[in-house]
Parts: sequence; structure tokens; C-alpha cells
Amino acid sequence: MTNVLIIDDHPVVRMAMIFVIRDIYQDANIFEANEFPEGISILNNNPISLVILDIHIPGGQDIKMISMIKSLQHKTKVLIFSGLHEDQYALKYVQAGADGFLSKRSDPESYGEAITTVLNNEIFLSKSIRDKVQGDLAIRQSPIRAKRWVGLTERELEISRLLIKGYWTKEIAVELDLKLSTVSTFKKKIFSKCGVTNVVELSKIIDDVLPTPD
Repeated sequence: MTNVLIIDDHPVVRMAMIFVIRDIYQDANIFEANEFPEGISILNNNPISLVILDIHIPGGQDIKMISMIKSLQHKTKVLIFSGLHEDQYALKYVQAGADGFLSKRSDPESYGEAITTVLNNEIFLSKSIRDKVQGDLAIRQSPIRAKRWVGLTERELEISRLLIKGYWTKEIAVELDLKLSTVSTFKKKIFSKCGVTNVVELSKIIDDVLPTPD
């Protein structure tokens, strides 16, 4: 059962998000809180799969709220849903432990994609932010130092390149003609070997991956 908690002090925003969730997960249990302490109370009494969190809410503590939620339920996904400019804040919150950043300025059609992406254990960032991350990495790219990456197989390096370029798991499966479950297994192995938990962390560590030919 999917349990979703929406922490936002705007009833209209919560209602809109509920419609999106119901369209994807008809049987989901949806909890609402219009201030952060109320959200914490719900987390203390219910298993929650996903928290959709606005940053500017009564009783909020900005970036600290992410670790507070994770400390209560470490498997809970946190999707930041904010009116802040994503080009300035998206990576900041993901690097702090959030599982995605969804701008309230974005196309409503992306709301469902953000929710399903995060619940499928992937980081959600808009295409523009993913392209920015890719561009920043391209500036630093240089040939692989084999000694440093001896622990990763050629296939793992290939999948790492695509992850860092912003490909979703299903896109990698199509690109490499692999089963979705196979790509997921490779992804877990890569994260384990590199000691990371998401693609943003991976991109910081593997900063010397050869660019894949266009």
C-alpha cells in the first residue's frame, strides 16, 4: 500500500496534488498537513512511502526538515515541491538527502512523473537541471584512470555514464537492450561499489568518465 503525506499550507495545492496521486495510485492512503509539526506527528504514527514537502511552511526548518523526516523513517522518499527557482535550489536539496525536486512553476503534467520516479527509487530532477548537471560534468571529463576504477566492470562504467547523463533506468534498458530488472541490479552494484545512494553523489565521485560518443 502506498502511503503519501503532503505537507503544504495551501489547500488548493494539496487538492491538486491529491488528484494527481489518485490518478496514478487509486488505492493510496493520502495524509495532509498544513504545517511541519503536524506532518511530523503523522510520521510518528503512520508508515509513509512518500512525503511531498513544501519548504516554506509554518513550523518548517528549511533543509533540516529532510534529515528530520529521514531520521523518523529512513526509507521514506522526500519530494521537495516548491516555488523556489529550481536552477538555484534543486541540487541543494537533493544533495541534502531529498529524493527529488519538483518546481511549482513546472508543467502540471510533470507532477505524476515526479511522484512515480521517486517511488521507483530514482532521483527526480527536471530535464533542464539534468542537462545542467551533465554540462557541468562535461567540463571536467577526462579519460578514466583504470587504477581508480578497477572495481567497476565495463558494463557498470557504461551504465554509470548513462546515469550521469540523466537517463532513467527504463531509458538505459532500451538504450542497451537490457531488461529493466537487470539495469536495476547493475545500478545497485554501482552505488554499492562507489559508496553512494543517488546519481547526484555518483556524479561527484565519477568525475573522470569518458564521454560516450554521440
